[in-house]
Amino acid sequence: MPKTPVSFAPRSTEIRKSGAVVGITDRVYPINGNSVTFDDVLVKGDLSGDLEYNGRKLRVVRVDTVIGLEIGGQGPRGPVWKHVECQVVE
Repeated sequence: MPKTPVSFAPRSTEIRKSGAVVGITDRVYPINGNSVTFDDVLVKGDLSGDLEYNGRKLRVVRVDTVIGLEIGGQGPRGPVWKHVECQVVE
């Protein structure tokens, strides 16, 4: 039997806080264990405190790089955080 609740909702790249989208990841990341590291997060709001990502509660622990404006294959976008390490909050 699974120890965590099973969700059949489609996985999303959105990070939410109080229901509002505050970040978008570059792809859908599986959360196994007590932490997850996102390679790329497009910041849309306040990423402090408890966050929601695909039914799990997370808290940002560390950010390696903060880029104000990134110009890539998807065009200009920003701000972007790189290598965002998050801890799962029980």
